[in-house]
Amino acid sequence: MKHLLKAKLVKTGKFLSAAALTVGASVAHAIDTAAVGTAVAAAESDALTTGEFVIGSVASLVVIGLIIGIVRKI
Repeated sequence: MKHLLKAKLVKTGKFLSAAALTVGASVAHAIDTAAVGTAVAAAESDALTTGEFVIGSVASLVVIGLIIGIVRKI
């Protein structure tokens, strides 16, 4: 009896796994690529703006450091 129940559960588990894979595959095809492209473009714009501020800040600190070094030598 236990063997039959176990065999039935294994068959049911295989069926459920196949059904889950089928549902997962259909969901993967339903991705809106236009929205993803728009989000990537917006993130790229934000990253470029942030990068420009960071580079400007670092360059300013380097210049200030050079000026302080020159003033100390005088």
